[in-house]
Amino acid sequence: MLAGLPKRGRGRPRKYPPKTAGDFETTKYDQFFSQKNRMPDSEEYNMEEVVQETFDFIYKSPKKDKLFSTPLTYQDNPILNDLANNKEPTKNGESEKTCDEVFYEYLKNFKIQTNKKFFTLLLKFVLLFRECYDLSKNKDNKTDKKVYTSIISPEGLPDLCNEFYGEFMEPNNFFGIEDQDEKNEIIEIIQHFCIWLFKNGYTKSKLSLAS
Repeated sequence: MLAGLPKRGRGRPRKYPPKTAGDFETTKYDQFFSQKNRMPDSEEYNMEEVVQETFDFIYKSPKKDKLFSTPLTYQDNPILNDLANNKEPTKNGESEKTCDEVFYEYLKNFKIQTNKKFFTLLLKFVLLFRECYDLSKNKDNKTDKKVYTSIISPEGLPDLCNEFYGEFMEPNNFFGIEDQDEKNEIIEIIQHFCIWLFKNGYTKSKLSLAS
């Protein structure tokens, strides 16, 4: 997977035993937030404002009506609501966590390691990836559509990477993300997220990175 992404930093998940993540310690994963544009700065920001702005950006997008339903407020989205309320991640074991719980844990863990602008991009990625996953799971459901991310494990998330970038983001003009550097960063975030899933035992799909 990820084979259909642009060649810049391209990676492909492979199946490995769950306890072999040590060799990832020397990859770019460990220096991900050390790049200048991703580093935290002295500016303090209001998380509720970031949540509201990101909600408006995505769920008031001209593209959203054709793709996914619109929550009335950010409180209707569990990830946004938990962020605004600074909720602690669930204590469930790795085999018991849902996609939504893992999405939130990822954001919560890295919120303090980056700045407002890059965290906002992380949040946009998570919300759009979540919508893409539910759309993919519901594609054969004509009547009884479900929020699968709230009920199933994250094991299959890396398998969606190609579809997310090539069939969901690109044809829809990245849902308003116009800056080319940010579009490139989405690829980096996909890779970072997949490695994080593997390192934490949420998937057996290990991402092999190109240099």
